[in-house]
Amino acid sequence: MATEIRICKKCSGIKASDFKGVVKKKDRKVGCFGVCAKKHPELKGSCYVKVGKSIVSAPSKKELVCAVAQAC
Repeated sequence: MATEIRICKKCSGIKASDFKGVVKKKDRKVGCFGVCAKKHPELKGSCYVKVGKSIVSAPSKKELVCAVAQAC
């Protein structure tokens, strides 16, 4: 079974379509996962998603997609 990623378009600054070709469509879920930049100031200014049970963050979309590709 592939690792599911969860993407919050509002808070994380990234869209599910940015992972096209990296993560299968059925493994991309969109919605809040409870890690808002308001509550977690260390994530402000970065892009982030939830991969499995952990948060993966990076300073840019391109770096985040590479990090997720390695994590999955």
